[in-house]
Amino acid sequence: DGRFGLVVCADSAVYAEGPARPTGGAGAVAMLIGPHAPIVFE
Repeated sequence: DGRFGLVVCADSAVYAEGPARPTGGAGAVAMLIGPHAPIVFE
């Protein structure tokens, strides 16, 4: 029917002070799914 779908995901990793703290951070991704995408969602 010509509609679009928008998918947004985000995550952040926060650790207490100590040796693991430098590995903390964040990431995000967004996808725009068009009407002719080669995948099917129900």
